[in-house]
Amino acid sequence: AAMSNLSAALNSLASTSIMDFYKPLASKSGAARSDASYLRLARAATVLWAAVLFGIGYLARLWGPVLEAGLSIASVIYGSLLGVFLLGVLTRRAGEKAALAAMIAGLATMLYVKQFTSIAWTWYVLIGTAATFFTGLAASRFEDKEPHA
Repeated sequence: AAMSNLSAALNSLASTSIMDFYKPLASKSGAARSDASYLRLARAATVLWAAVLFGIGYLARLWGPVLEAGLSIASVIYGSLLGVFLLGVLTRRAGEKAALAAMIAGLATMLYVKQFTSIAWTWYVLIGTAATFFTGLAASRFEDKEPHA
């Protein structure tokens, strides 16, 4: 079961890297390739992603309990995602630029909280959500947009 999960994850990462990022950029620059060359690139991306995941796994042993490390890392990101979601659902003025600024500010806030404070990781989602939401509200005041319908 573990090997099938790893295989699926590596396939998804490589496929997304090549088909969603590399191929559109190559098409725009006029460097379109054949399907066979995209397949070779995807295989190389699979090896690259395997090396990246191996490196992360090797470093994870320094982070303490793996479950706690994984949940704290996820909590850093989920706060910003929830903040942007709430910004879109609960406000009418916040546009794309305000949401992007809010997400960046929320992530920066959470990276600071994670690295330089002793706040427990269980509070990260709440702090990240609040930082993102209120930054988005403030940033939306500077956008020249009509309220969203």
